Formats: sequence, C-alpha cells, structure tokens
Amino acid sequence: MATDRLRIIVDEVLVTIKQTFDDKIVSQAQAAQWVIFVGNRLLSQHISKRDSGQFLNIFVDVPVSVATTSSNPNIVKGRKYVELPANIFDFNMDSGVEYIAYYNPDENCSPEAYKKTIQRTSPSDLQWLNLNDLTKPSPKAPYWYRAGDYLYIVGIESVPVKFLEMGVYMTINPLEEIDIDQPFNFPQELLEVLKRQVVDLARFSFLFPGNDRSNDGDDTASDNSRPVGKTQSVNDPNAAQ
Repeated sequence: MATDRLRIIVDEVLVTIKQTFDDKIVSQAQAAQWVIFVGNRLLSQHISKRDSGQFLNIFVDVPVSVATTSSNPNIVKGRKYVELPANIFDFNMDSGVEYIAYYNPDENCSPEAYKKTIQRTSPSDLQWLNLNDLTKPSPKAPYWYRAGDYLYIVGIESVPVKFLEMGVYMTINPLEEIDIDQPFNFPQELLEVLKRQVVDLARFSFLFPGNDRSNDGDDTASDNSRPVGKTQSVNDPNAAQ
C-alpha cells in the first residue's frame, strides 16, 4: 500500500503536466481534484476484485437512533437506524458495508465476547422473511437495509441497543475535507497507473477551447489556480496568517 502524502503525488503530477504541456497552467487544487477522482475509480476496482481487508475501515460506537417523526426522504417514524459514518463505495448489493454487528446488553457476557452480525436485506424481501419463523427478524436474526445514507435495523426493536459496530470501504475524501499532508492510502501497484491516468485526464481537458492558454511569456495563474480547501500544509508558517 502506498502511503505517500497526497501533496507529493499531486506535485509529481504537476511536474509531468508541465513537462508535457509547457503552455498550460494547472493549479494544485485542480490536480488534487483529478487525483482524488481517478483514485476513487481505481480504488473501487481494486477493492471489488480482491477478498482483502487492507482497505476495510472499522467504526465502533456508531449511534443507533429512532426517528420520532417521519421526514422525507428516508426518515421513517419509529424505526431504528444508523447513519453511515463515512462516504463509502456504492458497490453492488451494498457491499461497501462489509459487516454490521451489535452487542445485546441482556446477554451475560462482555461486548467483545458476544456480538451478533446483522444480515443485509431489502424492504421488498422483508415480507418474505416474516413468513418463516426461521428467517423472521428478531434479536437473534436481525437485518439491515439501506436508504441513502441511512441503514435501518430490523429485529432489534425490543433490544436497548445504543451503538453498533460497522466495517465499511471508504472512498477517498473530497478535496474540501482532505488534508493533503496526511498519508494517502492507496495500492502501491496502482500508483503509477493513477499518475498516468491523471495526466491523460489533463490532456483531455486541454481539448476544450475554454481551457486553452497560450504561452506568451506573460501568462500568470488566475484566481482558479489558488489552492482551496485544506490544500495548504498544516505545517506552513503562513497558515496562521
């Protein structure tokens, strides 16, 4: 797994773009946006092709809520749910969520020793599950289904569960939220592919006349070339000014 800082990867991409297209100006923020965009696509493909926990992110103590009123969309009165703790990949069959588990405080053992895994279902399948005593939702056989960023939990209505544990596959944070001086967790074997595809994306963007800038010797960066979000180093002495 590559753990270079995002800033280093972005700077390397900018050097390549400058060497390849010496009459074009690309801001650090734009290059970072491209790296995140391409990185998410490559990372999603990498995760979906491998049975590996390398990029699994575990969240403990995810709070369970009960809606007191209904609110469109996706909030239904009286139902227990949790909100996704992070942005995740939208894989088929909601497999961006690896697992959800809960601890039943009515059991006489510690949370670490006794957790029940909650199985995925869909609203349309719940009616069929309810027809069979072996599959009917219950504290021993709970289910979850997704509606947007909310995961509804069925079968633990009578259990005083306050928190769940979740394992999810997170996307790379958007530019506005990411710190480019933190390690950039990404498959090592795909790092060069990432850089090459970002340069290809830059080449594609230069095909549009609005992005074409002539090298007349006086070309300076516009306001759009300034870093945005958290692209300024947290160690930069100018950051506090």
